[in-house]
Amino acid sequence: MPSVDLICAGQVLRIDASICEMATERVHWRRFLSTSGAEPSLTVRRHATLEGTPIDAPLGKCTFTLGEGTLDVAVEDGVFRGELVLRLSWYLLATRQGAVLIHACALREGDRAIVAAGKSGDGKSTLSRLGVGAGLELLTDEVVMLFPDGCVCGTPFRSDFENAGQPGIVRAKYFFALEKAPSEELKALSALTATQLAMAQCFDVAEVALPRAEVRQRLLSFLSNVELRTLAFRKDPAAGVFVRGLLGPSP
Repeated sequence: MPSVDLICAGQVLRIDASICEMATERVHWRRFLSTSGAEPSLTVRRHATLEGTPIDAPLGKCTFTLGEGTLDVAVEDGVFRGELVLRLSWYLLATRQGAVLIHACALREGDRAIVAAGKSGDGKSTLSRLGVGAGLELLTDEVVMLFPDGCVCGTPFRSDFENAGQPGIVRAKYFFALEKAPSEELKALSALTATQLAMAQCFDVAEVALPRAEVRQRLLSFLSNVELRTLAFRKDPAAGVFVRGLLGPSP
């Protein structure tokens, strides 16, 4: 079965092409194709049947076994099942690189970025669209890779299908908690509140999840390397312009 190479931050994911193809309606994986020719850090192989660890998640079911550089999976056809395997693969590669994944959006201007988190309905997808409309580049509107040194990376996962993410590692300037308001404003955000929000929005896979203490330590390191603010904003193009202005021109 043919495979494709995808870029996950600094590493290559080689994955059975059928898994990517069946997830196409939900995952912008083609934006993350790798042409580096580098050896894969993780190779995902699909099987008809497999004795291993079962996953029964909202996206569907699969069975997997994990080796040093391999992930063997048995999964039935289906859009959501393909996304499930891609998310599992991304999680493994991200955590091995020292990162954590959180449900958030990320936008960049040159060599600086913002990460914005909130509960469902707080406006991650809206802010993503407004930011792109103002000329910012979208890294993701759904799942962001956060590194302890303050860098972030996009992923192919999305909340709104029109919001296509991009690969690339960039340093974050801000971590925002989102708040709907009649006008744009930056407000104070305590380290405790930011940590609680980030922990609540962590994405993991229970069967291979990092210990919570390790996740917290990685998040604390990331948050100590960025500015913490609450971003109050409205559903208006001016909000995208406001955020772009906060990033300013690249030095």
